[in-house]
Amino acid sequence: MGVAQRKPQLRLISDQDDWDLALAYFEEYQRSAGLAETTIRNRASFVRTLRRSCGKSYEEVTLVDLRRHLGRPGITAGTRRTERGALVAFFRFLLEDDFRGDDPTVRLAPVTAPKGTPRPFTRAQIDAMLDSGAYRKTRAMILLGYFQGFRVSQIGAVHGGDIDRLTSTIRTVGKGNKERRLPLHPVIAELATTMPADDWWFPARGTRTGHVRGSSVTDLITKAKIRAGITDPKLTPHSLRHAYGTDLVEAEVDIRVVQELMMHESLATTQIYTGVSERRKRAAVDALPGRVVPIRSGRSANPLAA
Repeated sequence: MGVAQRKPQLRLISDQDDWDLALAYFEEYQRSAGLAETTIRNRASFVRTLRRSCGKSYEEVTLVDLRRHLGRPGITAGTRRTERGALVAFFRFLLEDDFRGDDPTVRLAPVTAPKGTPRPFTRAQIDAMLDSGAYRKTRAMILLGYFQGFRVSQIGAVHGGDIDRLTSTIRTVGKGNKERRLPLHPVIAELATTMPADDWWFPARGTRTGHVRGSSVTDLITKAKIRAGITDPKLTPHSLRHAYGTDLVEAEVDIRVVQELMMHESLATTQIYTGVSERRKRAAVDALPGRVVPIRSGRSANPLAA
């Protein structure tokens, strides 16, 4: 039986089975293209949100439905833009693989979102989380987020075999399955002596094998944040990575070096960290030489003055 024959028929449906089957094919498609598991899971979540919002089969979803869904209140412009990207990818896949005969996202307007700004934890806040009574592995996650600048998905996937003590480096896989070997911070080198040398640092629980998911890392660090009395909703586990980038720039590390350490594809992404240091702004303004301001205009001495 060919693949096309196994696909769900284009018909009116009221249950979620056909959505789930289409999503399963979509996930396979993305994996074959080398997309990260985090991206695949996030896109699936956005598609399921649309399904609940529309209450329609995927072949019935219209441009109006998509506009109404993306325009719903309570979501930020950045989230709306990310969600639009996921839906565009999903419906283009449905068209390419003959799940439906058209693509309703063709005329879906791009979402304008303000330029992102870092939302870093301060060192005092990071210390408060470490001293909050968090368990040893949660503290290790916090340290990896700040001293290596890892995303939660990278934190969850750390393996003892990633550490190379001879070169003092750590292997990690970032967005787009980009594999890098980065300098190992001394704090993490010391941490490694207390963690498994030939196994996952944060193994999955229960019947699952492998390592914990990024969502579990998020939950654990968030609990430490709450215990530390940090109430700012804009501060998330990803803010540890923002603190990493911000403090590197504050230490006057070359921006290209920061880009490499943070595994940013574009320098423009890294440059958002250059605008957050009030100390450096003040130093820049103070660098302008002063001058004596005359008390009088001097017009009487120079009648031709403007």
